[in-house]
Amino acid sequence: MLMITQDAAEAIAQALAEEPDNSGFRIAERTYSLNGSGPAIQMELAEEPEDEDQVIEDRGIRLFVEPRAAATLEGKVLDAEVDDGEVRFALLDAPPR
Repeated sequence: MLMITQDAAEAIAQALAEEPDNSGFRIAERTYSLNGSGPAIQMELAEEPEDEDQVIEDRGIRLFVEPRAAATLEGKVLDAEVDDGEVRFALLDAPPR
């Protein structure tokens, strides 16, 4: 399952602050990437999950994960960095257990 850092949760919560309570970020896999190195992951605001989405609720936020993206995100950590008001998300490998 995808893990979420505190920084990522805070960035997402801030983005969702003025959205309806049911809202979340939807994560989907696209078949292309800018550098051709593999699948691209897209995040966008969504009012609700789509029918087959996996819903992750953690640290007060909701993520809606598209089925294809769920496999790609297995064993990953979603992190965020805020620099001059700009948020950059990154997927990292989860630490070994």
